[in-house]
Amino acid sequence: MRQPKINDAFVNGEKVKVIPINRLLKLKNEIDEFKKNQELNSFQKWIVNELYRFNIPTVELSIKSIILIAIPHPFYAEVEFMKNKKRYNFMSLVMSDFEKTEMTLKKILLANKYNFISAQDLPLKRLAVQSGLAVYGRNNICYINGLGSNFSFAAYYSNVPCDDEYWTDVTIAPLCTKCNACLRNCPTGAIQKNRFLIDNEKCLSYWNESSEPFPEWIPISAHHCVYDCIKCQVKCPMNKDQIKNVVGPIHFTESETNMLLSGLNYEQQPVSLKKKVNYLGLHQWPDGISKNLKTLFELNDN
Repeated sequence: MRQPKINDAFVNGEKVKVIPINRLLKLKNEIDEFKKNQELNSFQKWIVNELYRFNIPTVELSIKSIILIAIPHPFYAEVEFMKNKKRYNFMSLVMSDFEKTEMTLKKILLANKYNFISAQDLPLKRLAVQSGLAVYGRNNICYINGLGSNFSFAAYYSNVPCDDEYWTDVTIAPLCTKCNACLRNCPTGAIQKNRFLIDNEKCLSYWNESSEPFPEWIPISAHHCVYDCIKCQVKCPMNKDQIKNVVGPIHFTESETNMLLSGLNYEQQPVSLKKKVNYLGLHQWPDGISKNLKTLFELNDN
């Protein structure tokens, strides 16, 4: 059977790459070499040694390919919180619609008598860059023409045949060789000039996703997002066409703000709050949101 025209099935700006399953072993070998030749911090060692999985699952499905999809999302959302009858305006990331994308994929594959299963714990950025779907920025973030960095990846194992043998080395985008915008705008100095691998233990995103207190070396002025960090992406020339793709403001009542500050379990939140939390992706980082909000309120009260 021929490969179905998967790209044609998506109408919301998604970008798709079907990668032969044999590339997974090649990628494992390349990352093994990467581990030998690069100086990695403890978090990076955990990622390459513990998080990544390269074993093809044993299932009834005869796996022949990996379907990698970049799912667009807005650049960010403007969010407004009420606290002590005062309004506070911050920024938040927005979740891609993974459910809609998966439903579309299911429709096109089943119509062509193919199937798929979710692929977890793969090095998705490396897959995207080396398969030609994306390029690395100096900030270790992926960029795609037409989307900038405003997307999230989803990956699936499939029995869709693929004979696309394209595979390239890991390099940064040509524009990055003469641009230092992200490096200059990183509030914690996590981006490094001479390699695309950042010091992720210095990255504000790392600390925003943790329940650990912020270290004293992070300046209070660095904080701007409810979670993660978009300082480097805002200044990136590869995002110049995406910068106005903003949604909101999304309003949180005083009661909803207090619930988030108290660290209320996601499942215990009322439906109205859960809907906003899910849309913004706040539920992904339950250990960090309360701490981050308290820091943002403190910054704006001073």
